[in-house]
Amino acid sequence: MCCWRCILPSDLLRSRFLTMFSGLLWNVVTVLYRQRYIPNAALGRVNSIYRFLAGIHCCFGALASGAIVVWVKPELGRGLALRIPFFVKAVVLLQYFFM
Repeated sequence: MCCWRCILPSDLLRSRFLTMFSGLLWNVVTVLYRQRYIPNAALGRVNSIYRFLAGIHCCFGALASGAIVVWVKPELGRGLALRIPFFVKAVVLLQYFFM
């Protein structure tokens, strides 16, 4: 189990770089694969479905954030309620980080 004191900023920067690079590599490989193996007549439809499925999670995140703000706004006020989704996201990401 890792503690907060042993995580250096350089480690966080390195992990962020690796995450960004792996995302870039994934995009290049999937586009090249689709261009090579999908027939030209269907390529536009396949790309549109892929982009739809890849981007739909942003809509669910925005919906969940709005629901959290509406839920906590009566108790905490608007200013603090708008910050709560960021803390919720941090807690969720830290759970994955320490697994």
